[in-house]
Formats: sequence, structure tokens, C-alpha cells
Amino acid sequence: MPCCKLSDVPAGCRVRVRRLCDKQGERGRLCALGITPGTELEVCSQAGACCVRVRDASLVLGDALACGVYCEPVQLAGRAPD
Repeated sequence: MPCCKLSDVPAGCRVRVRRLCDKQGERGRLCALGITPGTELEVCSQAGACCVRVRDASLVLGDALACGVYCEPVQLAGRAPD
């Protein structure tokens, strides 16, 4: 699966952040929350906002922030990405 927006990732999936948006304010906010390129996170819910688990913390991102995170699926041992 190619790079996609975090807002498009279904609940229950694990992804690795590839890159962040170019808007300085949004990029700074994401970095302050611990969402940086190379970070793995799990999407817990996509009900109106994007709830993710990252670095042992649960965060809720609005659609604008979630659209600025580009990620790829994490391949688990012995399992191909969906």
C-alpha cells in the first residue's frame, strides 16, 4: 500500500509516519505531540476525529491535523500489509 493520509487509515491498523505536512504551525503541533517521521502509531478510532495510540499515549487529532500526516502500513512478522 502506498503512502496515505492518516485520516484515511481504518481503525485497528498500525502505521509508520513517512512525512508531515508543510504547514509550519501544524507540523510543529504534530511534533510536539510526538508524531514525527519514523514513529509507529495505531489508529484506534475514526469516528469524527482520529484517535491514535503513539508512544504509550492516546491522542485525538482533528481531521485537519490527521490529513497532514502521511503514513504507510507497518508489516508485522509473517504477515503482509493489507
